[in-house]
Amino acid sequence: MSIEIANISKKFGDFTALDSINLTIPSGEITALLGPSGSGKTTLLRIIAGLEVPDAGSISLFGEDSTHKQTKDRKVGFVFQHYALFRHMSVFENIAFGLKIRPRAIRPGKREIREKVYRLLSLVQLESLAGRLPSELSGGQKQRVALARALAIEPRVLLLDEPFGALDAKVRQELRRWLRFLHDEIHITSVFVTHDQEEALEVSDNIVILNKGRVEQVGTPEDVYDHPANPFVYGFLGNVNLFHARLDKGVLDLENSENAPRGTEVSFFVRPHDVAISLSNDDNKGIEAKITAHRILGSRVRVHLETLSGGKEIEADINKKEWTAIREKNRKTVYIVFFGAKIYSKGEVWSDYTI
Repeated sequence: MSIEIANISKKFGDFTALDSINLTIPSGEITALLGPSGSGKTTLLRIIAGLEVPDAGSISLFGEDSTHKQTKDRKVGFVFQHYALFRHMSVFENIAFGLKIRPRAIRPGKREIREKVYRLLSLVQLESLAGRLPSELSGGQKQRVALARALAIEPRVLLLDEPFGALDAKVRQELRRWLRFLHDEIHITSVFVTHDQEEALEVSDNIVILNKGRVEQVGTPEDVYDHPANPFVYGFLGNVNLFHARLDKGVLDLENSENAPRGTEVSFFVRPHDVAISLSNDDNKGIEAKITAHRILGSRVRVHLETLSGGKEIEADINKKEWTAIREKNRKTVYIVFFGAKIYSKGEVWSDYTI
């Protein structure tokens, strides 16, 4: 394993940024630190880099205790959100900078530096822009230069702090795919911070979900999305319908009516794509609802509904063919069925549920 984090804690005044974090980051993979603002993800990244000192705990890089090592001795490459390129230097000079300032005993020769820089320019697909200044580049090109500069020193670990946060949506999507391709080429251990769930799910091999300075769940993108450990993870990853209900002897009551079983109070979660809309209720499993609005989202349609009993608002995500069939019938009321929903009680997940 490349990075071992043991009981790391960090406070800023009265604010607890990290609270006894224990985490193993695998070698040669991309790990995303994901969470809302203030969850501690950037603080943890900076502690790995040596830019912050923990109040307690230890950090080991590749089997070496690095808790008190300076940043320059950790062999990490750091990419910031706002590039931090030297404005007076060309693309070539920016990438070569970390090599040129090495102590004379380990500094490569001019020819070796030139060859390495052009290999990196080829890797990030910017060979023709070597002589340009940062002011002459697009945002996406600047971020590629920042990545190449971080890789030039041959770091053991690549750290990225919201690397695509300053870019527009289309460029962000392109760079996400490019970063995944780049990683598959060089297989460097990488850790990146993001608050963008889609970004973490698309790029990473592993996701660490943080909340209020604590780790909520660690797993592959599929694990954390399909098997969320608790209500926070379920609600944070993607859109979700949430109901507070009661469960008694297998009977789930979403409306909490007067005649409902007085069983265990539960939280009932279901994602919009797990809500089916039907025009009939032949098996008597559907919940009667009315359509209040809809939005076309490319090939999908987001349908807003309200249950006739209880007036609960629900979102469903269906394809255009299904929506066309519903619209042609011009029905005022429909029936909804939930698939793959999850029930949590006191923070513990009970089971998948169909109603």
